[in-house]
Parts: sequence; structure tokens; C-alpha cells
Amino acid sequence: MSNRPLLSVLPVAEWPLPPGDRLPCALLLITADGVVHSANTTAHAWFEGQAHPMTPLAHFLGISEHDERVAALDGFVEGLRHTGQMRELRLALYRHTGERFSALLIGMPLIDPSGLYLGFDAMVLDLSRWQDRETLVPYTRAENLQAQLESRTRSQGLALRDMDAFAQILSHDLRSPLRHARGYLRLMREHAEKVDDPVQREYTQSAMQAIEGMSGMLDALLDFTRLSRVRVEAQAVPLGPLVQGLLVHLNRHPHAARVAWRIDPDLPVVRGDPMLLAQAFSHVLDNALKFTRSVQEPRIEVGWQEATDGTRLFYVNDNGVGFDRRAADKVFTLFQRQHHSLDYEGMGVGLALMRRIIERHGGIVRCESSPGQGCRVSFTLPPDLADSAREG
Repeated sequence: MSNRPLLSVLPVAEWPLPPGDRLPCALLLITADGVVHSANTTAHAWFEGQAHPMTPLAHFLGISEHDERVAALDGFVEGLRHTGQMRELRLALYRHTGERFSALLIGMPLIDPSGLYLGFDAMVLDLSRWQDRETLVPYTRAENLQAQLESRTRSQGLALRDMDAFAQILSHDLRSPLRHARGYLRLMREHAEKVDDPVQREYTQSAMQAIEGMSGMLDALLDFTRLSRVRVEAQAVPLGPLVQGLLVHLNRHPHAARVAWRIDPDLPVVRGDPMLLAQAFSHVLDNALKFTRSVQEPRIEVGWQEATDGTRLFYVNDNGVGFDRRAADKVFTLFQRQHHSLDYEGMGVGLALMRRIIERHGGIVRCESSPGQGCRVSFTLPPDLADSAREG
């Protein structure tokens, strides 16, 4: 862009159109009072919804009078008037279609030989359309953050799509071979009974148990996958009644009658998903009940405390068999058992599901234990889960 002294001898109505009518950038001719005198075809194509001659620049660009961008634009225009030097302004604009783009507005003052300010030539570049845009103009911090957010959103979308595909495989594809194998084993078991072959019967029974174990693992994987997708419906959840309701169910276990339960009577009301929190407490209490059944005087304690920042720490202590503290992190991993399956039933799933639920609520889970010294499972819940409870 260059000065055009010819404009000083022509009335505004007779100013020529800006050059470069079909360039891939918007070219504008702005008068001294900030009005768009004329614009090229690209400018009209971009801002068609508000583009017509003799329109204030802000309105032409689709910026309303109360928009925070108005102050930046006014400062840009005043800078051109007072300095007489080319200036640049970075701002976000919207095409008339609603598409948002990052724009670079470049202004070149138009000054006649006597020094009178006539207005300025303006060029609007769509930086998102430049392949080597970073070399042309470095990204601002806001644009970098926006790009990171969009990248993470795309990555999350891909992850959720893959998770849906994985859930489909778990629900259907992997179960079909198990159904076939289970059917053939039933036929083999019937044959073993007819021919009275105890060895074949034992082998068949072992194979059936392995298939049932595999089916249970698929169920656990599917539950874990669903926990990553289910929406956390945050609401007020009184933990006292929730835990007492779980005890009614847990007391049906034969071993439960011997347990000395110590439940803090002042368990607070938290914000979270009541169904998911009930599931989390159920897993950890069931785990404590299971591993205290070999103890003479089993005790299970549920309590809580509040940190100075409002974060709440909940814990479940038991005096069960415990395990090596070096394996504390593994107890929250799917299918990682700390005791032999002949001694204690289960597949090593409950605490893994429990941790996933607490993490979905924005909390952290820990486990402390020693052989023969019981176990302490603790977890935190933020003071306000309205913001922390989230999807996927």
C-alpha cells in the first residue's frame, strides 16, 4: 500500500476503488472519519451481511458498538491518524456465515502533500488460510490456547470413538467365540457323563471355569469402559444414608454379622453422582468385608476429615489380612490380585472401578497396607463437584 495524493483533489464520492479487486484478502478504503468508502470483492464476500459503502468500519467488520474489540479498533485508527505510520492489529472476526477466523488488519495512512490526514488503506488477512502462517505472523497466546483446546477436543472425540468401538467388540465380537466354546464343552460334559469318564469330566469342568472367568473379565472391561463414558450427574448426595443403605445389603454376607462397623455419624453431604458414588463405596466396603473374614474380631471403619481448602478426605479402614505395601498402586489396576484366587474370590476389579469413579469426580485415591495389619483406602472429593464432575 502507498500514499495516494490524488485523493486530496477529489471529492470523497469520486475516490477510486481500492486495487486488487480479486485478491484473497479484503481491501478497504477508509475515510478520515472512519467510514468505509469502498471495498473489493473479497471484502464483500467475507462481510456480506453488513457490507455496504459509507458504513463505519466496526459495523462493516461485524463488530457491535458494545463489543470489547471496539476499543482496540478505535486505538488502531487513532494511531494511524496521529503517527502517520503503518499499523497492524490482530483480532478475531466473523464472516457473514458465522465462521470465526483470526485476522490481521493492516492500515496505511493516506496523507496529502500538505500533511492533511485523508483516511487510510486497509488490508484484512485471514491468517487461518495461510499455510506458512506462523512464519508470517506468530500466534498470540490466546490463539495458541485456542489451538490446544481444539486439538484436545479432536483427540477426545477420536478417543471416545475408539472407546465406543472397543465397547462394541467387548459386548458382541469377543463373546461369540466364548458361546461356541461353551456349547462344545457342554456336549463334551454330557459325553463324559455317558461314558463315565472322570478325567474327561474334570478337564471339561476346568475348561468351563476358565471360560466363565474369561466372560467375567469381559464384563469387567465393559463396565470399566462405560465408566469412562457415563455422564456424571452431580447433585447433593448425603453420604450417611448412602452408606447405611449399602450396609443393609452387605450384612447379608455370612461373615458380616461378626464385623464391628464404625461409621462416622456425621458423614457430610457432597456433590456427585449418587449412583456412581454408591458403586464406589460398595466396592471398597465389599473389599474390606472380604479380607477381614479370616480375622477373629473384624473391624471396618468409615470416616472423613476436611482440609483447610475444603477438600474432603474419606477413608475406609479394616484390620484384615493386608498385603505388601510395595504393591499398593497395583490394587487399583484391573485384574491385579494380591491374594490367590483359592483363598479369596474375585478378579481384582472392584478397586479399579472405584478409582475410576472417584477420578471422574475429580478426586484422588490412595491405599496403605501391610501384611497382617489391615488396609486403609482413602480418597478425596473436591469441595464443589459442580465444576469438577465431568464427562470422559
